[in-house]
Amino acid sequence: MALIRHCIIDITTNTVVNIIEYETVKSGTADGLEEHLICVQSDKGQIGASYNNGKFVNPIPSSITLK
Repeated sequence: MALIRHCIIDITTNTVVNIIEYETVKSGTADGLEEHLICVQSDKGQIGASYNNGKFVNPIPSSITLK
């Protein structure tokens, strides 16, 4: 069985705090998570990304300078 990638999101900051893999699809509040964390299936989110309105906004790497 293939593992499915999930992002664990802190809903107080709307930030991805961890990436884990489950053998099954999980969403919402997963067993063992604290009340302020939710689990969202995604191949796109990265640790530190913002999560708003069902979309991930990944952080800009510090090595990139915006002009």
